[in-house]
Amino acid sequence: TLPPFLEQQAIANFLDQKTAKIDSLIADKEKLIELLQEQRQAIITQAVTKGLDPNVPMKDSGIEWVGEIPEHWEVVPLFKAFSEHQHKNTNNKEDNVLSLSYGKIIRRNIETNYGLLPESFETYNVVQPGFIVLRLTDLQNDKHSLRCGLVKEKGIITSAYVTIKKRCNDVNPSYFYYLLHGYDLLKVFYNMGGGVRQSLKYNELKRMPIVVPNECEQKTIAEFLDKKTSELDNLILEMKLQIEKLREYRQSLITAAVTGKIDVRDYIVD
Repeated sequence: TLPPFLEQQAIANFLDQKTAKIDSLIADKEKLIELLQEQRQAIITQAVTKGLDPNVPMKDSGIEWVGEIPEHWEVVPLFKAFSEHQHKNTNNKEDNVLSLSYGKIIRRNIETNYGLLPESFETYNVVQPGFIVLRLTDLQNDKHSLRCGLVKEKGIITSAYVTIKKRCNDVNPSYFYYLLHGYDLLKVFYNMGGGVRQSLKYNELKRMPIVVPNECEQKTIAEFLDKKTSELDNLILEMKLQIEKLREYRQSLITAAVTGKIDVRDYIVD
């Protein structure tokens, strides 16, 4: 049965006020997440293209999207530091399936993705810690996905992605992951793709200029960014959890109000 009209009106008034406050809190936290994400991007881009010393002499890199870099850094084509890695998972020897998700290489749960999986993983690439994976397909249509990931454990990943590995010991994969992630944030890859699917292969990418600090600086920058991005990621996660709790509270408040579990008599308007 419906409650009396005045009570219906009181419930509506109560919920209008309460949900408006909750929605405002959610909007504030979503804005804060945006600002934290922008700060994260700015810190990465600044560190991998300008270094950590604000007083170091600078020079023009000759790279349109990078601008000035520290005077002692080098600019080289990608293939000088990285080669393409192709190692098929013959006879399905490896079964640790990895996936590139939001800029992270994670384990893929093949139990819950049964209908979306290939019949065999033999065509997948076997990858090792320190390899960098780039998803360079659908470049024009998808401008939001994070396309670059650093492999942290041995496993297999789709060969549709470009996988690269360092050529020499003075290349720090973590630094170059952040550099290519920075390029991705600057939308460098989007205008480089060709063909119907707007995709890039390693051969089309290998001459792309990259900036190279010395080995010690690469390590220092990577460690600095590991710390900073971890702090910001934790803050962003905390904001998302708070938003989730607010949405749950909003729903429970509505349910309680419309089922008569909350006294709304103060909201009756004569």
